[in-house]
Amino acid sequence: MALISGVQTKHGVLIGIDIGGTFTDVVVLNTTTRQLHLTKVASTPRDPAQGFFLGLECALRASGVERSHIARILHGSTVATNAVLEGKGSRIGLLTTQGFRHLLEIGRAYIPGIFTNFMRWEKPERLVPLERVRDVPERLAADGSLVRPLDEAAARAAIAELIQQDIEALAISLLHSYANPVHEQRLGELAREIAPDLYISLSSAVLPEYREYERTMTTVLNAYIMPVVARYLAAIEAGLVERGIHTPVHVMRSDAGVMSLQAACERPVNTVLSGPAGGAKGAAYLAAVAGYPNIVSLDMGGTSTDVCLSIDADPRLSTDTWISHYPVKVPIIDITTIGAGGGSLTFVSSVGALRVGPQSAGADPGPACYGRGGELPTVTDANLVLGRMPEHLAGGAITLDVERARKAIAKHIAEPLKLSVEEAAHGIIRIVNEGMLGALRVVSVQRGIDPRDLVLVPFGGAGPVHGAELARLVGIETMLVPPTPGVLSALGFLLADIRNVFTLTRVGLIGQLDLERYNRELAALIDQAQEWLAGEGIAPEARAVEVALDLRYQGQAYELPISVPPVLDEAALAQAAARFHAEHKARYGFNQPFVPVEIVTLRVTALGRLPKPPLEPAPEEGEDASAAVVAVRPVYFDGGYRETWVYDRSRLRPGNRIEGPALILQADCTTVLHPGQSLRVDGFGNLIVRIAG
Repeated sequence: MALISGVQTKHGVLIGIDIGGTFTDVVVLNTTTRQLHLTKVASTPRDPAQGFFLGLECALRASGVERSHIARILHGSTVATNAVLEGKGSRIGLLTTQGFRHLLEIGRAYIPGIFTNFMRWEKPERLVPLERVRDVPERLAADGSLVRPLDEAAARAAIAELIQQDIEALAISLLHSYANPVHEQRLGELAREIAPDLYISLSSAVLPEYREYERTMTTVLNAYIMPVVARYLAAIEAGLVERGIHTPVHVMRSDAGVMSLQAACERPVNTVLSGPAGGAKGAAYLAAVAGYPNIVSLDMGGTSTDVCLSIDADPRLSTDTWISHYPVKVPIIDITTIGAGGGSLTFVSSVGALRVGPQSAGADPGPACYGRGGELPTVTDANLVLGRMPEHLAGGAITLDVERARKAIAKHIAEPLKLSVEEAAHGIIRIVNEGMLGALRVVSVQRGIDPRDLVLVPFGGAGPVHGAELARLVGIETMLVPPTPGVLSALGFLLADIRNVFTLTRVGLIGQLDLERYNRELAALIDQAQEWLAGEGIAPEARAVEVALDLRYQGQAYELPISVPPVLDEAALAQAAARFHAEHKARYGFNQPFVPVEIVTLRVTALGRLPKPPLEPAPEEGEDASAAVVAVRPVYFDGGYRETWVYDRSRLRPGNRIEGPALILQADCTTVLHPGQSLRVDGFGNLIVRIAG
């Protein structure tokens, strides 16, 4: 791909590595030669670092890039997420304020499906059991003033007791430490004196905000995954040195920014959705450059599908989400995830209904068509049987066995339901599409956004296979398929900036504020952000800060972040309140303009601008795409086979137009164009698909 202009960076080589559940994707961008090289290898779930280096070595060989020419590596993985989902984090202890030892046991009065499940709902297992929780004599007031001094002798004894229980990490979350961190910081010092190698997570550093349960839970999650992530990143760093690669490595954050290895080791909770964040960032950036700032992205991989709304070229963020059964209150892209991917297993239930997912065949053994021992059919097998996928993936590295796929669908789906193999395969596709359709509606309609005003950007290995039909079902008229949809998450890493968020809870009603105090504390947060950027090695001219206030109606239990200038005055606060009313109306369908608006949290985002690979459009070369035709094959659409033109995407030129039905093949994925649909290739190499009614 030669559409990327040069950027000023050392030696001009950037590498993005995304470790997913099924594949590890590597993008090598040589900004000197303006060439983009893509590599896809199987992931290694037992040791993700192996997949990292396997993908890196294959990518370097394929691109011909010298190790000494690598300027930066940007990385995202599922290590943190899997540690939580699989319950394979570390053995941790927790220190709390005396009298609050049962904080996590009490939690919130939240029961999933409360109207039907309250009698059979089982409370999820605590990440830190009560026997490894100790409360310490101390107390601060809500304003941070001292109520009871820290009893250091009791604190030392509590820490020693926990260490005797072989803990690897210690979480410290004291009452009102967001207002004054002095006691938490002292406890951290005492713990390091007693056990220098202990991993320590302070709530005043991880989440200096009110709401004791969410703050403590986020701090505990951070401690729970800290040793796992630290060991993984240490293996990455050591492996790079062994291979003679001495270059900065940045880790993708869940809010579509990146941070250093050291920051990732200290705040691993900020990496729990790093892979999906890279994809959402890449989709938003490429679509905006092409003239489509408002999109809904759909990342369909082998195991799951992530859907994210991006407005004005920025993925929407949330500060309240859940990882498994646990609340996490850190900035995370606002995505909806469902267990539907190319590897999702299909089966007939005990009542005779066809089901798809959420269980997945994963990378090993994979779908039946992989020929690695998998016997149950998957979504990939269904697409292959219908002719919607080629028989070779990843540039020929993986060969798919059509007959194995047919036999698996026939045995497990078609025969029990008394259907033909094609009917069964088409039923599988319709069911998985309906599941993804629900996710698309959640991030659009339920967010107050009409999907007809959006453009669908499908990516991942399976996204463009299903995208055109999904767009038709949800009412979206335009679909944009990026040049590298199969590895867009890895490419998105190259488009991110250094990022960190600094917060401070300060509750007060607009119109009744001590503006001098609020501006003083806001200035202190901005100084803290600037100091952090300097510590990350960001040059002054590349630094930026963004300021926001978390606002709510007085008495509400949830907030919305609203951007404000760095210095507050009455006019700025009035404008913030007006924007809050409008955003509340769009998000929830109503507002209350006569109810007082309350500030809850001051929020400063530190940004270190990294060099980006800007895109340059190429001139159009005509509508005739016949030079890209490589075959004609039968493909199953809506009840029967249709003769379908097959195109090699690498041969398509800007301005080319194609009428459906058609398949557009490339190394990292396949795009399916249904009958009645059409596409054109724009100057950036995107496929702009017009969806039939």
